Amino acid sequence: MNSNLTKKILSTLPIDKSVMLRAKHGVGKSSIVKQSAKDQGIQFHDVRLSQCEVGDIKGLPSIDTEKGITTFMKPYWWPRDPDSSGILFFDELNRASKDVLQAVFEICLDRRLDGEMLPSGWRVVTAINADDEYDVVELDPALLDRWFVIDFDPTPAEWISWARSSDVNEVVIEFISRNPNLLDPPVGNLESGRVYPSRRSWVSLSDTITAMDITDSSEGILAQVTKGWVGREIAVMFEKFVTSEFSSLKGSDVLDRFDKFKEKIEESCSDIEVVSALADSVMNEVSKRPKNKMKPECYDNLKKFLMTINKEVASKLWKSIMSDKKAKVVAVNEWSEDEEFSAYVASLYGQKIGA
Repeated sequence: MNSNLTKKILSTLPIDKSVMLRAKHGVGKSSIVKQSAKDQGIQFHDVRLSQCEVGDIKGLPSIDTEKGITTFMKPYWWPRDPDSSGILFFDELNRASKDVLQAVFEICLDRRLDGEMLPSGWRVVTAINADDEYDVVELDPALLDRWFVIDFDPTPAEWISWARSSDVNEVVIEFISRNPNLLDPPVGNLESGRVYPSRRSWVSLSDTITAMDITDSSEGILAQVTKGWVGREIAVMFEKFVTSEFSSLKGSDVLDRFDKFKEKIEESCSDIEVVSALADSVMNEVSKRPKNKMKPECYDNLKKFLMTINKEVASKLWKSIMSDKKAKVVAVNEWSEDEEFSAYVASLYGQKIGA
């Protein structure tokens, strides 16, 4: 199940049904659940079960001397407002100890902890690593049928789209765009102690490159940093890509300084993958900029860029422009007066702007 369908399930499935996300490590299980809660405008509590003892779930005992009974003080993450709404997320369920699992099962299966019911506005979601090579607790079929199980498998295209909106370094995005098979660890048994790529480690590499301002492979720093996050073999490929193939142009370069970078933009047109990635970067920059930051010259440069790049890429970019509210207004109301540009758009679609 991809990201969009998973988020739909997390927002529309009957709330009393517990959900389990099953996937290999590092694909963004916790991120998609957190994003779903944010999209719904509800709370999110994340409990990492592999780091918990049973007291972290049930709470510490408290003696009521008047009644002569022992109760348990609820942990900090237990929702106390009966009118609140949110997602209670138990991550790494199958890495928990057996006594922790027994305590969590009461919440997941009965929506109750030590006799107290979970508020009706809260959904319970769990996540497990599905790879066979992990040291995990096997969940038998009698337990699994208590959850709505999602085999979470977000596509590389979804990750790339998310990465563009999350300020992941452009060099990482473009490398994965060309090598989507390297986004995740390889299928099959993984060698213990060996570093493999994952979506999580690619983001960590991006953060490292940005923080250290590594723009080239001088002194071998780039190769060493890459090796530490995604492994030796990919580090060699990544370094070669950065030094000989990557277009360092950014969307902001096109929108703000088209004339300065025109020659380099024209050079990028010789590689359809490079110019496609650049067009995506440009459109992402248009979409995320506030209206007051998109000055008239930015739109002029966008128009120049569209008329410079390959028609195949320009056609895709034009669709994106017409899907963006603020860009569409300018395109229809102002660009339509430019006869040369209108004729160019007609050559792409067989009709004039706004027709």
